[in-house]
Amino acid sequence: MRIGLILLACAIEACCIYLASLGDLRSQVLQFWTAFFPAFFCYALAAWLVLRRADGSIYFILGTALLFRLTLWSSPATLSDDIFRYVWDGQVQLAGINPYLYAPSAPEVAHLHEALSQSVNHADISTVYPPLAQFFFRAVCTLNPTPAAMKLALLLCDWGLCLLLARSLVRRGQDPRRVLLYAWNPLPLIEVAGSGHIDALGILLLFLALHALQLRHLAAAVCALTAAFLVKLFPLILMPTFWRRPGDHTLSAWLDPRPRKALLLFPVLVLVAFLPFADAGTQLIAGLRTYIQHWYFNAAAYSLIHYSLSPWDGNAHLHARWLCTASFVLFALYTQIRSRDSYRATFITLGAYVLLSPTMHPWYLLWVLPFLPFFPHPAWLLFSGLIALAYEVLIDYIHTGVWQEKTWVLWAQYAPFYIGLIATAYYRRFIKSNESAPSDV
Repeated sequence: MRIGLILLACAIEACCIYLASLGDLRSQVLQFWTAFFPAFFCYALAAWLVLRRADGSIYFILGTALLFRLTLWSSPATLSDDIFRYVWDGQVQLAGINPYLYAPSAPEVAHLHEALSQSVNHADISTVYPPLAQFFFRAVCTLNPTPAAMKLALLLCDWGLCLLLARSLVRRGQDPRRVLLYAWNPLPLIEVAGSGHIDALGILLLFLALHALQLRHLAAAVCALTAAFLVKLFPLILMPTFWRRPGDHTLSAWLDPRPRKALLLFPVLVLVAFLPFADAGTQLIAGLRTYIQHWYFNAAAYSLIHYSLSPWDGNAHLHARWLCTASFVLFALYTQIRSRDSYRATFITLGAYVLLSPTMHPWYLLWVLPFLPFFPHPAWLLFSGLIALAYEVLIDYIHTGVWQEKTWVLWAQYAPFYIGLIATAYYRRFIKSNESAPSDV
């Protein structure tokens, strides 16, 4: 193994140690950037070494990936306060209360208020997290009801994903050392090991589903996809990928339900998962409804559509959401029906989701990044670094309490990304294809 990869790993670890030493990152965004962007630069160089020179050892890559995560696990979760809601939901369940029934500020749960409840975000809104996420919160809180324990459980999910990605790469005939493109990316380090987002569990389950589908174990794939849906609801849009069978060369073969009997497991498992919380009635979707109707942040496509409609449409906010949703659904269906590679179809579909979503927190990009080892793409790699600029909103928020996005931040993230998408597509479509074409001379 060349010394370059070792030095880059040491530099990334040094950045992780510095970030862990800062403490409250929410009040030190500039200091956060001074460590994140150098770490990202080192990661990009390491990715180049692996892709171009086939450098490194898979054991070294996975071992250092775990080291980076454990280093940031010791830091408090400050860039996001979602993890405190996870612990709250777990504690509410341990008290025998349905977490969908009451918001944390409700008097019915006032007797559960402790120091932690002061950190719970959106205390006036009931939980938005689906049943399997709730079972996960309860299981962790049964062992240790603290943010540190919750982060550790999610960190292990994230590192487990790294192991699964390496195995899947081998299965697809690709170099397993490419796992570095996810395992060393600073964004998962920050958002899972540092902030502890539940997305780590959902993504692990999604890749278990894809791995099982690759092995043609449809029942196992459907169970894993259902589990991913029960952590974060949007994997439902991936159902066409799991509907497709290898012999679907005609319309009649595509529509034949007999080879897809295992898909009946999906509604059955969803029903079983929601039953323990059924007494909440319409409150089951109250928090989710609020999220869908009112929340938006750091969204390029949505922001452009909303800005275009605002001068003449009093409901521009709602109509922009519907346009983004309709565009995404149509594009996702087209992509999955057309593509025969389940990994590529899922990559493109989830990429469209994060680009068309009205809300684009940095950790939403985690659903796309694990596909980079399979489909290295410069634009998406660059975006995984630039997305850290979204935390600029915290600089004023921490002092004024006003959540105000700045236009330059959107341009700084999305303009280089879209330029990269277009440039890469042009290069692969015209220049690379011409270079590989036989000469007439």
